[in-house]
Amino acid sequence: MRLSLLALPLLALIPASVGEATMRPSAADLLASISICGDDLPVGATPQLYPGYGAGGFPITTANPRAQAFFDNGMQLAHAFAHGAASAAFAEAAKLDAKCAMCQWGAAWSDGPTINFPIGAEQQNGALAKVLAAEKLLTPQSPQRERDLIAALKLRYVNGGGKGAGDLAFAKAMDALTLRYPQDDEIATIAADAWMIPTALTSGTANLPRAVALLEGVLKRNPDYTPAIHFYIHATEMSGFPKRAEPYADKLGRLAPASSHLIHMPSHTFYWVGRYQDAADVNVTAVDLGQSDARIAGLVKPGQVWMLPYHGHNVQYGVGGALISGDGKAALALSDPLIAATASLPDPNNLFFQMGVGTSYFAEGRFADPAKVLAMADPGVKQPYIRQYWLYARGEAQARLGNAAGVRAERAKISLPPLPAKPDDLANQSRQLVRIAQLVLDGRAAMIEKRPDVAARAYLAAAKLDEATLMKTLSDPPAWWYPVRRSYAAALLAQGKPRAAIRQATRVLARRSNDPVALSIRADAEEALGMKDAAAADRAAAARGWRGDKADLTPALA
Repeated sequence: MRLSLLALPLLALIPASVGEATMRPSAADLLASISICGDDLPVGATPQLYPGYGAGGFPITTANPRAQAFFDNGMQLAHAFAHGAASAAFAEAAKLDAKCAMCQWGAAWSDGPTINFPIGAEQQNGALAKVLAAEKLLTPQSPQRERDLIAALKLRYVNGGGKGAGDLAFAKAMDALTLRYPQDDEIATIAADAWMIPTALTSGTANLPRAVALLEGVLKRNPDYTPAIHFYIHATEMSGFPKRAEPYADKLGRLAPASSHLIHMPSHTFYWVGRYQDAADVNVTAVDLGQSDARIAGLVKPGQVWMLPYHGHNVQYGVGGALISGDGKAALALSDPLIAATASLPDPNNLFFQMGVGTSYFAEGRFADPAKVLAMADPGVKQPYIRQYWLYARGEAQARLGNAAGVRAERAKISLPPLPAKPDDLANQSRQLVRIAQLVLDGRAAMIEKRPDVAARAYLAAAKLDEATLMKTLSDPPAWWYPVRRSYAAALLAQGKPRAAIRQATRVLARRSNDPVALSIRADAEEALGMKDAAAADRAAAARGWRGDKADLTPALA
């Protein structure tokens, strides 16, 4: 399972406003309440219900309608990864009905791991205590369904945490309940999520077919069930067939209009089915909602909104889509504020953060006025990887000016930061990105100098690094901003090798469906071979997916 480059530990995101009349805590209260993960609402002293977060919940044993309402809202918020607000909702439900076993169950369930974050032993112990409290509240009259759910959850917090024996025991127990309650959408969705969590946290695939089957069963019964749609998008992406989720991705934002995370989620499908502009657009909306809610919450000081990691993930995914679709306006609107806020952000040396900021520098190099790029301040050596991305952006600006010497001068300044004594995948991937940047600029300079054979060697070396197994982990969207193999295809075409160019462009399109630049390169190669119908079809497809200036659909800066 790829993780957000900006999903920094110990931080959380504020989602969209649910209305001006909703009470909001102070910025200080908000920052004090942020949970360790999730698209969190600002949770103040006054408990409240948050509409607009999609479906979720079911009737529980309680005589208090408000307790039922807060329980249902807790389920909705947790399914939307608004974990802090979900915990607060379940706590309020338990306060309103101290004898409610399922209110304690909800609190324990929402404290568990997710597909993005494991939990530690202390958190497991706290969650287990809540399950035991729920168990004690059961009475002879308690429904069997509630007994079953509590018994299953009790297994989760014994050597669990996300990828332990307890997690698999919980998944198996929940799966058994799907057979006992075959029409229960909540049970099936929770079971699917339970299978996905240890799979995602270990980058595996073993349990995905069962998760997909469970979610497809729910969506067949209830095609607007937002929790199932959320997890189905993840499950199909992880399984390698994202297109199955496309009809559901198209409507998720409308079904959960207050959740910036659920508005963002369709981009995981859109990007991988080749709808790059749609991936950009939904994230622009999610970012706007997050910024609006941050203002309402009083998070107006420089850098405060960027402390909230899913906000950064939304920005990065939006930029990632726009970089492929050519939407420079959206890419720069999202990138400029992040670069401006870099110095005021917490722990700017975090490698995830530096890689995420790198995506913004890629956008600057690709779309900003070259004079503006060359005037951008040096971020300094305290953030070594960010500095390399800044140099890369300057090299791209020089390439757009047609200045090969300028490209080479910037490339010569790029250096590989030292690895730690025991480098992990993140450190190795960070370093590999810098090496790709060097090779791409080598290719750019050679293309300007009309030495496509030299460019082809550089681009092929970069493509191999870009496509390596190491680069397929940790990042989503891809850490490098475009498929470098398309540049290799362009260099082959410039050498007068159209058939080879077609083969390479087709390889790109097999992984990045509908990439407009790859389609344009293939169209040029097909035209060179007299394949007029194929060239026309590819050129039309490229035009449909391209939001930028048509003049930029050129192999020269592929």
